[in-house]
Amino acid sequence: MITTRITFLLKDKGLPAWQANALKQLCRYFRSIFVFYNLSRGTYTPLSQPLNVLSLNNSADQLCQIAIEGLDAELACMVFTEYLSEHAIMLSTSHRKNHAAEQLFASHPAFSLPFAYRWDYECHAGFADKRSALDYLAARIAPGRVDKLLTQFCQREDISTTALPNRVALPHVMSEVVDIPVLMVMPLTQPLDWQSVCAPVSLLIGLVLPQSLNRDIVMAMTRLTRWLIDDLNTQLLLDAKREETLKGILLHVMANGNAAR
Repeated sequence: MITTRITFLLKDKGLPAWQANALKQLCRYFRSIFVFYNLSRGTYTPLSQPLNVLSLNNSADQLCQIAIEGLDAELACMVFTEYLSEHAIMLSTSHRKNHAAEQLFASHPAFSLPFAYRWDYECHAGFADKRSALDYLAARIAPGRVDKLLTQFCQREDISTTALPNRVALPHVMSEVVDIPVLMVMPLTQPLDWQSVCAPVSLLIGLVLPQSLNRDIVMAMTRLTRWLIDDLNTQLLLDAKREETLKGILLHVMANGNAAR
């Protein structure tokens, strides 16, 4: 079955009743199933039920997503994208890249972190084993200090696995090889056995923090790690097919957490 997704921010008036009803009417033109997610609140409901959509208390600057599943999902995605482009702030859509996403990350408070950070992303075919994956992460994050960072990653894995029960691994360390937090996100086309009791990993999120941490960094990383424990949340990441979707969701979580949870 075809699945598409549209991710967007709500404007000043949130999602008023007339707009919820308009989205319901659009659903009737297609045979697909439509689900509305308020990612900021960690809630979801069928888009065809406007009263349920309104009950989520959607408000300005909240990050939302519409998931569409069905044989006509691609056509529906194009139609809904055009509609939402007029009534919301678009982050990403399945059928085309949003070249303005970086400007949105830099300027919108929904994605604003009160500290400098470095983001890196690569969709990778897969690795032979966990050590190969950690070595690759170390080389991307600290090309001049690969051996040092690899050793720290491995020492962290020796304490306890960084694999989560939901096909995501979060190798993370504090290290002198970085001056600011570094987030390296890597979807894997071939699942990787993380040598743990958890399922093979399909998404790597490498996180390296500087030795000197302030409260803002600690709070942001706490929000992220707590959010990743929820299977629904990690499934949203696994279903994301574009870099801007992953980056937008992760930045928003670190900046805001789930307001209603």
